[in-house]
Amino acid sequence: MASRRRIVYQLVAPMEKTLGQPEIHRRQDYLQRHAADNTEIKVQSVPSGYPSIESERDLVTVAPHLLHGMQRAEAEGASAGIIGCFSDPALDAIRETVRMPVVGPGQSSIALALQLGESYSILSPLDSGAKRALPRLRGQGLTERLASIRGIGVSVVDLTHGDNTAWDRIIETGRRCIDDGADVLVMGCMSMAFMGVERELSDRLSVPVVNPVLAALKTTETLLDLILSHSRTAWPSPPDKAYLA
Repeated sequence: MASRRRIVYQLVAPMEKTLGQPEIHRRQDYLQRHAADNTEIKVQSVPSGYPSIESERDLVTVAPHLLHGMQRAEAEGASAGIIGCFSDPALDAIRETVRMPVVGPGQSSIALALQLGESYSILSPLDSGAKRALPRLRGQGLTERLASIRGIGVSVVDLTHGDNTAWDRIIETGRRCIDDGADVLVMGCMSMAFMGVERELSDRLSVPVVNPVLAALKTTETLLDLILSHSRTAWPSPPDKAYLA
């Protein structure tokens, strides 16, 4: 029987202050339902921050909390971690400071999309997401097969509150992405992904739709199954020096 392992899903907003503990429990239950039998999921929040990550300011502000959260998770015996944001905030810094596998949903979902078609598009909450995502995707060498990044015109907060227009907007934007040349779609937002509509969306649009929540979860489980983690050559430990408060 495979040994039990614990994956910590690190939220990037103080969700208990915005949507409450019931939403945190819902997301944990969603992850647990899709996890392997020997995987235990723990969702942990951050003590402070903005309600969502929609700008570089938001990302930089929450980064120290993510770093400390993943360091604490490893110290408490976690097997692996997932950063709960499509932008993969603080992923490089976290990989420098922990040895357990830490997965970014953006990176893992695009890597999966590249195996399912020749070109992909990202469905982002807002059009401003393209300006933020492009430099990161270029740096990772992921733009050659990128058809487009299109916003659905609904904020992350509105998505989490169940905006009644979100579904129609997602369908409409998905069709525009296909017109751009995409033959695979990637949901570019975790709140969108936790809606659990990727199969219905795929059926409506007749292309594969990658859910970054599930892509990150299954990537993490695969790394644990194969006893793999990120390269210490690519992400060496930072120099040992005092932090001046």
